[in-house]
Amino acid sequence: MLTYTKQNVNAITFLCTLILFLCFHFVLNYFISDISILQNKKIETSLKEKNRMVYSKVIPLNEIAKQKQISTELIKLDDFQFYTNSLIEVENNNKTNNQEDTVNYNTTEEIIENTEKEPTTAREAIKTYEKSNWRIKIPKLNLDVHILEGTTSNILLKAVGHFENTTKWNGNIGLAAHNRGYHCNFFQNIKNLKQGDEIIYYTNQGKRVYKVIVNQVIEETDWSYLKETKDNRITLITCEENRRTYRRCIQAVEVRVDI
Repeated sequence: MLTYTKQNVNAITFLCTLILFLCFHFVLNYFISDISILQNKKIETSLKEKNRMVYSKVIPLNEIAKQKQISTELIKLDDFQFYTNSLIEVENNNKTNNQEDTVNYNTTEEIIENTEKEPTTAREAIKTYEKSNWRIKIPKLNLDVHILEGTTSNILLKAVGHFENTTKWNGNIGLAAHNRGYHCNFFQNIKNLKQGDEIIYYTNQGKRVYKVIVNQVIEETDWSYLKETKDNRITLITCEENRRTYRRCIQAVEVRVDI
């Protein structure tokens, strides 16, 4: 049986104090952990919000990447599509007053409207567009063929295509066509052109005669030959056989014009 002594009172007081301290410590730790959990939840929520914001910013970048991938696939299907899209990056000089693009396509458009079906051979294409007044003629290659606006797959399957970002009359006219592998390979033999060979260009405005000054292989990213020029030129572009990243470029300068 315990006796009420000073030593016992001190022991009991110490024990009660210890118990109270442990209880207080437990309760304090509980509240601290609860507050920490709430703070972590707030931080997590904040991070989610931030991540959501970041994600919303990443989406357009991913979409752009997808578009670039799609664009790359288009390049594989149609090499000249790459030229058309990339010409936007070329710095075009302001056209002077005498550089009017007034080529009339009425004849060509009427032909297209009156055509019941798309031509499936070069002979059919030439026959279909034989009355077109927008043409290119290369006597050395025995070539006399129509021109259509654009360089998409559909255009190049039936005509020589015009680079839309280049002029149609004064300045530097850019044209493209296939050279093999399709039923219309109108630029198949332009690699055989020599300096001085004639290229004749027709529109309803008149006729321009050019002499070849350049016949060389260029990289597919070289747009310099399609830039605007102060003099009158014509530039022909086609693929280079078995060299996918290169192009055959023919450029000629005007020697005569008949209006």
